[in-house]
Amino acid sequence: MGLFDRFRKPKPAVPLPQLCYDVAYFVLPHYAFNDLAKLAELCLNTPTAADPFFYVMAAQMRKVEPDAEDAKRFRWHHGQLGDGREYFALEYPTPPPVDMSEVSIEQMVGGGCTKLVLAPHFSAILRQAGSAQYFILGQAPIGGGTTLRCVLPEGANCNLGPGPEPKLASFLDAIR
Repeated sequence: MGLFDRFRKPKPAVPLPQLCYDVAYFVLPHYAFNDLAKLAELCLNTPTAADPFFYVMAAQMRKVEPDAEDAKRFRWHHGQLGDGREYFALEYPTPPPVDMSEVSIEQMVGGGCTKLVLAPHFSAILRQAGSAQYFILGQAPIGGGTTLRCVLPEGANCNLGPGPEPKLASFLDAIR
């Protein structure tokens, strides 16, 4: 420990599920709708750099040091869905289980409940003829299932209902 280390404020810890949420709902939508060419180039030309890139961006947004081991747990997938649509799907680290079935609605919305993050399992950008769609498969608050969501170009976050099991093939089938 150096002489001045004891005077430094410790950096606040941000849980990995929160950083995953930030990637899914704040970082990636920007790239999906405003800089898709850069995202595609990164994923296609430097896939090992692409895997942790957006996690590092989320950590920087929160002003925390990214964890090198956590960064290795992100993985991009790329392929064709048919009918001219291409996908770029980000697989997030498996989130811890969440079950809010015992929490009252008043606690959920009134702040009386411990802050839980409904973390994503996957995000996918579908690209076709210069346009993009953006989907997220995240945790459901009750029952251990998933929720399928989309983010629109204007920023609206839409719940599309219960999602499939948290496997890439099932997610891609749901958004075809």
